[in-house]
Amino acid sequence: MSNSSLVTYTRLSPNCYKPRKYPISRFTIHHMAWVQCTSKKCADSFASPSRSASATYCIGYDGDISQSVKEENAPWTSSNYDNDNRAITFEVANSKGGPNWEVSDKSYKALINLMVDCCKRNGKTKVIWLGDKEKSLAYKPKDNEMLMTVHRWFSATACPGPYLMSKMGDIANKVNAQLQKAGDSSQSTPEPTETKETVEDDSNEKKIWDFLKSKGLNDFAVAGIMGNLRAESALSPINLQNSFEKKLGYNDITYTQAVDNGIYNNFVHDGAGYGLAQWTYYSRKQNLLVYARNRKVSIGDLQMQLEFLWKEMQNYSTMMSELKSANTIRDASNSFLFRFERPANQGAGVQDARTNYGLVYYNKFSHKVPAETAKETKKLYKVQVGAFKEKANAEKRVKYLADIGIKAIIKKAGSYNKVQAGTFSKKSNAEALLTKIQNAGFEDAYITYG
Repeated sequence: MSNSSLVTYTRLSPNCYKPRKYPISRFTIHHMAWVQCTSKKCADSFASPSRSASATYCIGYDGDISQSVKEENAPWTSSNYDNDNRAITFEVANSKGGPNWEVSDKSYKALINLMVDCCKRNGKTKVIWLGDKEKSLAYKPKDNEMLMTVHRWFSATACPGPYLMSKMGDIANKVNAQLQKAGDSSQSTPEPTETKETVEDDSNEKKIWDFLKSKGLNDFAVAGIMGNLRAESALSPINLQNSFEKKLGYNDITYTQAVDNGIYNNFVHDGAGYGLAQWTYYSRKQNLLVYARNRKVSIGDLQMQLEFLWKEMQNYSTMMSELKSANTIRDASNSFLFRFERPANQGAGVQDARTNYGLVYYNKFSHKVPAETAKETKKLYKVQVGAFKEKANAEKRVKYLADIGIKAIIKKAGSYNKVQAGTFSKKSNAEALLTKIQNAGFEDAYITYG
């Protein structure tokens, strides 16, 4: 197994597993949380046994590359034995500090070039970024594929930081473009140009919020709709229903490509949920397919799906009336759940989950106090960090929060154990704690009222 010729400095760390347990099938990008750090300084720091950490490669603020662990061995980078034994990991220096933790253009370019080099030497022709933790860890890459994962999925951390996290889809696209240009994509179908913007990333959230707001819906209605779409597809317009991936032999990307290119012609009748709203019934999928082809875009194009969704919603007059007059997130979420999505399970747990997802987007984009809860609680603002059916999982969350200096308690709510990190009479205090928790990597944190 070879190592990259792009490296200018090597100092091997003793902090690794020799040899790695599994074949290489993942890339994991980390940020150093060191501003203007050189790759040499990073590699030197990993050389100390007391550090108990390492990475395959270190990328400095100036784009220089150092090696800390040979590719044949598994680095100690992600706080996860399984991931590190499958991954080539990168530590990238930051050009600016928090809260965004940006990286320089030189570091960014060096990262992409290094990933391309690693792919070529390891016989990989495609990099995949799915964006969702559960889908990614359940996905089994083909021999020619490299799956991208992130540190925050395995540990209570904000790594790789907001800037790099927002760029994961772009990184995958740029790496794939270079591989295809070099002729290394001959074993796979080239990705259609129209699908480049459909790789799930944080920017989808704002695009969906802005689109629905442009239609005249209030913030409660938009949050309620987005909470449902999050539950259905993780806001990914190329989402293929998970249970059909093995049955059909496709993943999100390859299914979308096969439909776009005419290789797969059973899209309408295969019974698989697809897209933002997980369209399933044959007549709705037929209409979606025709709508996409009339616009000459990919079936997974985000803007097209939003327009199609809005067109479909006009057929549900009662729901539209309820959404336009909604004054609670719960009411809007349940209206969309009961009248439009109509999944088999519409129980209280499902309602709670979708409302809570909606609260996340409301807090992120509205910056207003949800009226239904502010009245009921006399403006007591609670910071919640997840809700779990298993108390043991809630207890783990409390422990993780304690590790970063935040005290939390467990509140029983029906069949759920909710982790509550603080109650405040001032919204600004709750927002300050929320920011601290989210920066530590807990993306399911939000402010609630009650």
